[in-house]
Amino acid sequence: MKVAIDIQSTIVKPTGIGYYTKNLIDEYKNHDEVDFYYYKPAQQQEFNTLERMHWENIVLRSYASRDKVDILHITGFAGPYINTKFKKITTVHDLIGMLYPQNLALVSRFYWQKCLPACVRTSDFIISDSENTKKDLVSMLNFPSNKIEVVHLAAAKEFCYIKDKSHCCKRLKELTGLENPFILSVSTIEPRKNFSVLLKAYSLCSEEIKKEFKIVIVGKKGWGFPQVEKDVKGLGLEKNIIFLNYVDTETLVLLYNCASVFVFPSFYEGFGLPVLEAFSCGVPVIASDTSSIPEVAQGAALLFAPNDIELLRDHMSEIIKSDDIQKDLSARGIDRAKDFNWEKTAEKTLDIYKRVYERY
Repeated sequence: MKVAIDIQSTIVKPTGIGYYTKNLIDEYKNHDEVDFYYYKPAQQQEFNTLERMHWENIVLRSYASRDKVDILHITGFAGPYINTKFKKITTVHDLIGMLYPQNLALVSRFYWQKCLPACVRTSDFIISDSENTKKDLVSMLNFPSNKIEVVHLAAAKEFCYIKDKSHCCKRLKELTGLENPFILSVSTIEPRKNFSVLLKAYSLCSEEIKKEFKIVIVGKKGWGFPQVEKDVKGLGLEKNIIFLNYVDTETLVLLYNCASVFVFPSFYEGFGLPVLEAFSCGVPVIASDTSSIPEVAQGAALLFAPNDIELLRDHMSEIIKSDDIQKDLSARGIDRAKDFNWEKTAEKTLDIYKRVYERY
């Protein structure tokens, strides 16, 4: 069986889709029962929308046809929209473009509202990150539920609890200049990620907390960043908020381990991988109670409605003030993270390849 995987998302600094693709193909290095082909563009830079559409519908399709592959796996963007001789499996992480179009820039909105649904409709099988995304696929695109399988993601093996906190935080200071304690949030900065509510909740915390704990936000500065900057200035928090942009894996692991609290306030997630990364590193987690996040958290985090500023404030305050709550949430998170691993994810995905090859 010949399986081709679109790995365009790994050619630049990876975020969610890139991490998913990289961890998946890393697990397949030791599999010899399948002939894998990995397709990526020659250019080592991120696509704009028109370049991505050309890659997916012309170049990617021609590569798969040339190599006479049996299956093409699209790992998170769209793929060829027309029917092809090879089978097509598409991993759908979310339907954000359809659910929250106002949170996307115009060109991105077109891509996720039109291109992804077109790819889904011509797919032989769909892999979804969560039951929540599977439900969306059935209700919004009328895709047959028996041709969708949920395969959860996992945190990379590098994300783990570091017992020696003094050494860990000393190394973090060497790399970034940061000193703990701090409240951490990790995500591309865009409207859907709901940083405005985090900032407003933090502004309502006691002066003692604000004096001792800064907020560190790690992630690419997306198209919603100017509004977040405006919120910071409007709330008078210029000295309290630190933006680190994109960081490498070593630094991110140190950040999770040295943080006092991790907050993930997103309005909608197909899975919410940073929650699992935080669990794996033992930091107490606060997250919004929407979409797939409760499915991932399963009682290991404190949840809040994404517009409930006061409850988020209360959660941050009670974790900071209580060693018992910190220890309890840390232990629950580490335990929950054990339910997810990339070996299991890869094996389930490989089984889907085999079934699609034999049945469809």
